[in-house]
Amino acid sequence: MKGVAWKRLGIKQGDKFSSLTIVQEVEAMYWKKYRKRMFLCLCECGKNVVVRLEYLSSGHTMSCGCQRIISTINTKTTHGCCGKDSRTDLYGVWSNMKARCSNGNQISYKNYGARGIKVCREWMDFIPFLEWAMSNGYKEGLTIERNDCSGNYEPSNCRWATVFEQNNNKRNNVLIDYDDKKLTASQWSKIVGINPETISSRLRYGWSVEKALETPVKMTAYVT
Repeated sequence: MKGVAWKRLGIKQGDKFSSLTIVQEVEAMYWKKYRKRMFLCLCECGKNVVVRLEYLSSGHTMSCGCQRIISTINTKTTHGCCGKDSRTDLYGVWSNMKARCSNGNQISYKNYGARGIKVCREWMDFIPFLEWAMSNGYKEGLTIERNDCSGNYEPSNCRWATVFEQNNNKRNNVLIDYDDKKLTASQWSKIVGINPETISSRLRYGWSVEKALETPVKMTAYVT
């Protein structure tokens, strides 16, 4: 098979080898020196990968590596932590997290990547993300949330939350400019000791930022 034109082998664009579909032959100078033919393939998971022809035809390479990842998830997930579907969901969480920070065609990119929010280098590989998730309380149905909404996706700035908790926190993600600082209601709450919902409500009712952040909350005494 070495040095034989791929078209003469009956291989054409669109041919499928396990999870990989042929896109086109690529020039790879290093491999060309050793008379190896390389092909750009599209994996079923959506990722592109370049594979040697002999690896495709022999079944040595059957995916971009995502099948190995799924296998690792099955191995690392202990019984009772989550079911099989949730492990696949975790891979989806990771993929979507990266997409909204780096893919300009992703609908959420304007709120993440366009604002300079990135995924840390460690989490660009799924396995470290998987290990962090499993050791930090991941369960089926939880979503990843950043403690600082202006910060990056990284272990020190992320936690798992329910959809309700995440949506609730999004109401406080508008930056409030005061005292030469731009912080969210949640961040101001930690500084001034006022519930973030109270701060947000005060601003919605037309309070000035200064009044909303500096007016103590009145405690009501109940007589029984």
